[in-house]
Amino acid sequence: MEKHIMLINNNYKDINPLVCGEETCKKGHSFGPTTREYYLLHYIISGRGKYVCNDKTYQVNKGQIFVIRPLEITFYEADNEEPWHYLWIGFESSINLSDILGFDILTAPECEHIFKDIGMCDNFGASKELYLCGKIFELFSHLKTKNYDNNNRVKGYVLKAKNYIESNYVNQISVEMIAKYLNLDRSYFSNLFKTNIGKSPQKYIVDYRLEKAAELISIRSFTPSQAALSCGYNDIFNFSKMFKRKFGVSPKNFMKIRVDKSK
Repeated sequence: MEKHIMLINNNYKDINPLVCGEETCKKGHSFGPTTREYYLLHYIISGRGKYVCNDKTYQVNKGQIFVIRPLEITFYEADNEEPWHYLWIGFESSINLSDILGFDILTAPECEHIFKDIGMCDNFGASKELYLCGKIFELFSHLKTKNYDNNNRVKGYVLKAKNYIESNYVNQISVEMIAKYLNLDRSYFSNLFKTNIGKSPQKYIVDYRLEKAAELISIRSFTPSQAALSCGYNDIFNFSKMFKRKFGVSPKNFMKIRVDKSK
């Protein structure tokens, strides 16, 4: 079953609806690779399928939206066992939507009613394009709130991890341990941390420990051995090697430079 709803291009500025419709696809039904000059969002009512965008392949399921942005080459295909049933809306926009539609896949089952309302727009006759503008803005409101909540959650994970490292660097800590405390997959946590901090959690741990050790040597007059033990390093040789790699001199010479400068 395929249903296309005919729209008039009114050339609205902020949001300009162009196409919308609904389809229950046959097994293996595909479209593309191709591009479009407008945004096109598909919401999966049931079933599943494959979406290819920016050389990435996604498995898309019920409650998810796959996002086609202007001039991107995309391909999508219904599953051979459970082909998808979806609703779609296509539109032009002069609004910067990177914070709302920046991801290729959006999980938003709470937005199903909006897409179902979009599918009923013919009931509004001559005003259906204006009605669709309102529904698209309503969808943006939901997605922006969801992205804000997700961003806050991510920020919380990163801040908790940073605080844990900075409070426990003297102990034997690991990336696996931190990820477990946060109830996150290790790989997911590492990517999350690096994206937000600019370095992997392992490198952050090492850098923080070495910077603290350098501080203890230069300001507190600790010996290299004392600094190493105070910063979670039981192996003084490994500590010296990593210290030199970071600061360009051994801990012993670093201490000597500090003494020479104080004279």
